[in-house]
Order: sequence, then structure tokens, then C-alpha cells
Amino acid sequence: MLTTALTTSFSGSPTGSLSGLLDPTSHADNWLWALVVLLAAVVTGALLPVLPTGAVVSAMAALGHHRSWLSFGEVVVVGAAAAYAADLVLYTLLLRGAHTRAGRRLQRQAEAHGHLDELGERLARHDVGTLVTSRLLPGARIPVMAAAAATSYPVVRFAVANVVPAVCWALAYGALGLAGRGVSDSPWISVVVAVGFGVLASGAVSLVRRWRAL
Repeated sequence: MLTTALTTSFSGSPTGSLSGLLDPTSHADNWLWALVVLLAAVVTGALLPVLPTGAVVSAMAALGHHRSWLSFGEVVVVGAAAAYAADLVLYTLLLRGAHTRAGRRLQRQAEAHGHLDELGERLARHDVGTLVTSRLLPGARIPVMAAAAATSYPVVRFAVANVVPAVCWALAYGALGLAGRGVSDSPWISVVVAVGFGVLASGAVSLVRRWRAL
């Protein structure tokens, strides 16, 4: 688990390192490294969907609140910044899809999972709202970004419009972390519950989308 790796890497004792990580009066290096790991995990998961990035943010948000409200805010800010940066890189790849192998692969993936023409029309009418929805719905982000690239949606406009979706995404999963924190005073239980809430939320949204598609 991410939190186990974080805490055990800071010292030989998981219990002692966790205490140091969550103590706001202790040396800040441990928490700084935790935020660096969060940043790397979200960027990696957004570019290569091998990590449950939402669950990572929820887990870190639960730990952050155990430390302080300021630390919780730092988790949300770092998560939003990482998601935003990864989206911008991914959109640039999609725009250059005809010239890069990675871009062509992403275009094929998007075409297989979404109707690009319809998504392009939605984006033209309500770009921020469409991007927010795509960020929160599992599997919707890449098709919407591919539709934007197919209609030559400007990079600068995307960079501006995508601020709100990235922040909303980080706040949503941060809120799940707070919910997990509210269940128990134990950091470990809080993390497990927060991750569980994230998995359940994603699963519920996916089931609703499938039901509506029938």
C-alpha cells in the first residue's frame, strides 16, 4: 500500500515513522517527501492508467487531515496540480497524434470508447462543464480530450478551461479522504476506509453509466 511504502521508507519502524509523518510539529521533510510521492503517483496514473490516482489522493487526504488542516489543503493542491499537468501533457500528445506513436495509440483508445463527434459538440457548447464531467466519470477523460484534439481545440484554451476540472477532481477525492478520517481516529483505518469510499464511488458511477447506456 502507498502509505506503508511512504512510512517505512522514512524509518525502520512503521509506527514510529507514521507518528513523525503525522506530527505537524515534527521535521517537515517526511511530509514533503510524501507530497512528492503523491505528485509522482498522480502524474504517472494520469498518463499511464496503472494507478488508482483518486484513491491515492483520498488516502493522502485522510493522512493529511490527521496531521493538520493545512496538510489536507496541501494534498488537494498537489493533487490538483499533478492532475492538471498530466492532462496538459496528455492533450498535447493527442494534438500531435498524427506524428507520435503515443498520440496515435491514445487516439485509437479514445475512438474505441467514445463518440468523438458528439463529444466534440458538447465541448464546443460547454467546455468547462464537459471537462469537469470527464474528469469525474471513470473512463471519460481520454475520449473527451481526444474529441477536443480532433476539433483542434486550442491548447491555450484547454489550459485555462482545465483548471476547474482538476481542482474539482482533487476536492472530490479529498472529500472522500475526509469521510474516511471521520470514521476513525486511527490513521490506518482512515486510509482503508477512504480508499474503499473511492472504489465504491467509481464503481457506482460506472454502473450508472452502463445502466443508462442500455
